[in-house]
Amino acid sequence: MDIEILRQSVSTNLNQIDCILREDIQNLTKNYKIELKSLSKIIGIDYTWLKEFMDGKDYTLDFFNNSRNLNENINNSNIPNPSYLSNMVYMLSDGILIVNEDDRIKAVIDLLISEFEIKYESLAIYAKLELEDVQNFMNDTNSISIEKKYKLAVASLFLHYLCKK
Repeated sequence: MDIEILRQSVSTNLNQIDCILREDIQNLTKNYKIELKSLSKIIGIDYTWLKEFMDGKDYTLDFFNNSRNLNENINNSNIPNPSYLSNMVYMLSDGILIVNEDDRIKAVIDLLISEFEIKYESLAIYAKLELEDVQNFMNDTNSISIEKKYKLAVASLFLHYLCKK
């Protein structure tokens, strides 16, 4: 296959993906009232690039074209990684609706345990709950009261926030 035909095919596919991504971002701004400036801060990409992308002046293809070394672009805030941008837009719009609240808290707790080696006992202390409450929640989210879930959620999310900083 001729290399130019291959390039054109890839370019066409990426341009179609860009159109879909632009539409997803427009839906995010319309349905969730997230402005482009906020989105750029949430995702960690340059606002000017995002604005130009939304205006059709910039393309995610630039992510691949502007770098000889792909690793350079992954850390370049001016040109976002297309899959990261797409995944974040998806999670901010549809992903939040797919995963229920209890499962989100369980995921945060699992991350605190796996990444930071925080113990259930520590979570219980921070949440002002009994160790059994945390263990019961992790085994069956419906086994503890809403009030206890709330305490556990607030403590877990705050710890996650502190640990991620």
